[in-house]
Amino acid sequence: MAKFIRYALASVCFAASVACLALWWRSMSKFEVHNLRLPVGTTRVWNINTYCGTVSIALLPEDLSRDAGLNAGENWAYYDFGQLEIHDGLLSLRHRHGMFGPVSHEGVYFPVWYPALIFALAGVGALRFGRRFTLRSAILATTVVAGLLGMAVGL
Repeated sequence: MAKFIRYALASVCFAASVACLALWWRSMSKFEVHNLRLPVGTTRVWNINTYCGTVSIALLPEDLSRDAGLNAGENWAYYDFGQLEIHDGLLSLRHRHGMFGPVSHEGVYFPVWYPALIFALAGVGALRFGRRFTLRSAILATTVVAGLLGMAVGL
């Protein structure tokens, strides 16, 4: 049973990694905006944008999310790069802060390949994780986490 759960978890992680890579490819030619509504009673939305291989996630007031290219009542839209100029400000953030950085005090941006890498490593870890957790497993997990954090800080 544990083997089945490990394989199922690894399959989900690998599928998520492939989905992130497909989103990375698509974001090279499209500017995509997606809003997720918060629980009832608030006027804020999670605003998720993909552009030039980068994802930005921010918590915005609803009126600002409409300024980002969505009409009232829409939750998702995408544009060719020539049709919407808002990505220019986001690209200037990328040039100023590097590949990882803050969008606002309630947002962050990062490259799409980063979650793809994390999901792929989680899938490999789910396959390789055996019955015993050894010192070797702990050292390997610490090395992977340190490498991922080092990439985020260095880039």
